[in-house]
Amino acid sequence: MKRKLKQTIHEALSAVLPITVVVFLMSVIITPMPAGTLLLFLVGAVLLIVGMGLFTLGADISMIPIGEDIGAVMTKTKKIILVCAVSFAMGVIITTAEPDLQVLAELVPTIPNLTLILSVAGGVGVFLLFAILRILFR
Repeated sequence: MKRKLKQTIHEALSAVLPITVVVFLMSVIITPMPAGTLLLFLVGAVLLIVGMGLFTLGADISMIPIGEDIGAVMTKTKKIILVCAVSFAMGVIITTAEPDLQVLAELVPTIPNLTLILSVAGGVGVFLLFAILRILFR
């Protein structure tokens, strides 16, 4: 468990540290910030790294076993239609619930929100279906 936590903290550190260094250097060289603001930024960066590490660890511990169990049960049924239907439905539902897609739909005024969301979700569902079929018929 400790090793996995160290690994997830390291992953979060490698994602956040480059941006933190760039912002820190810019705040010192180009646009000086008050010391209090800079300190708050650095504390926030540390908290972000710890939070990302803990979130990733929690997601890995809880979601991966569930996904493996569902995948094992679905493939053991030998019902390709069921596997395809569940895969497509999961792709559509998860994509529809994605907050980034909701924000994107709000930012594109020329396409109705529901049309954009359902088009992207349907596309993800179809390509997830293709990926599952490729795995099954390899």
